[in-house]
Amino acid sequence: MLDSKIVHEGELSDPAIVAKDGYDALLAGKDMVVSGFKNKVQVAMGNITPDSIQAAQMEKVQEPVQEKEK
Repeated sequence: MLDSKIVHEGELSDPAIVAKDGYDALLAGKDMVVSGFKNKVQVAMGNITPDSIQAAQMEKVQEPVQEKEK
C-alpha cells in the first residue's frame, strides 16, 4: 500500500483532519463519515458509476510505483 501510485503521486488528506472528522462523527453517533471534498465527490460519483469502472480506476491508483518512478 505504501508503494501505490496514490501515495506517491496523489494528494492525501491531512491525517489530523481525518481523525478529527472521525472523532466528531463518533461523538455525533454517526456510523459513517467521509472526510474531504475530493472524497465526497468520489463517493457521490461512485453511486452512479458502474462497479466495473470503479474497480478499474482503483486498480490503476493502487498499483505499485515502478522503481524508476520513485
